[in-house]
Amino acid sequence: MDAGENDELSELSRAITADEEGRRLDVFVAQRLPGISRTRIGKLIREGNVLVNGKTTKPSYWVELGDRIELHLPPPSGERVLPEPIDFDIIHEDEALAIVNKPAGLVVHCTETMLSGTLVNGLLYRIKSLSTVGGPMRRGIVHRLDRETSGVMVIAKTDEAHIDLMKKFEQREIKKQYLALVHGTAVTERKEIDLPVTRSPHNRKLMTARAGQGRPSFTLVETLERFDAATLVKVSPATGRTHQIRVHLSAVGHPVVADKQYGGRSMLKRPTFGMMRQALHASRLGFEHPQTGNWVEFEAPLPEDMLAALAVLRAG
Repeated sequence: MDAGENDELSELSRAITADEEGRRLDVFVAQRLPGISRTRIGKLIREGNVLVNGKTTKPSYWVELGDRIELHLPPPSGERVLPEPIDFDIIHEDEALAIVNKPAGLVVHCTETMLSGTLVNGLLYRIKSLSTVGGPMRRGIVHRLDRETSGVMVIAKTDEAHIDLMKKFEQREIKKQYLALVHGTAVTERKEIDLPVTRSPHNRKLMTARAGQGRPSFTLVETLERFDAATLVKVSPATGRTHQIRVHLSAVGHPVVADKQYGGRSMLKRPTFGMMRQALHASRLGFEHPQTGNWVEFEAPLPEDMLAALAVLRAG
């Protein structure tokens, strides 16, 4: 899976610097957890979830140079994750699972700093039963897509189906296929990318492909259509590392069009063909159905923004 990561901070442990000295404790924490209200941060401090030099204190405490601040967000209550009407298509639904087409821009699951506006909120609104294996924040979620990646996802409605699908993902028994617009025209007809993926040493929210470091990662790239400045490719990841497809394509010199994170320093100078987000779409998903054992495949059509970009490219 080309997974999106949980970027929101759930733990904090650091010493106050000269630039941070003289701020109220609740203000300091709020600046590092922008998704949480000052009221709730004050409650966390009073409940002992924020320590200063190992001790509890008040929200009004003024932090001093060298103070060590430690914070831990307690597990959220499932009652705080509420159903919401969210716009997405359900491609298929049966007793065990549902297949959805996630639009670009939609976060898959809730986090401590994002309790609404996610796919999970929409699933709770539209589907009567969802698996509980992943906890209240991730009801039904077996795998993820990045916020700006569109396409097909499988949702577990029962715990049995969830566990079965998780094993299939782990054992690489799920057939995953993506479509991507990438920069450059020198993409070979068929290219196997075998590069380990690991956390970037410069930015812990990003990944990097570095020979000899990280977890083994494999991606098959096949050319579908060439244009003057870009290429439409089919991508089949054999493994499911965070950001794997985007990292691998960037590593071989063909970053995904409009990828702000992995497009390289020259990204701003490159054309985006009207794309406002990374031109990556999860187009097909195939697996043995956890209930029937039959092989099933589901497809999500290209979204309008990628179709429009292709029209621009084809027009020359």
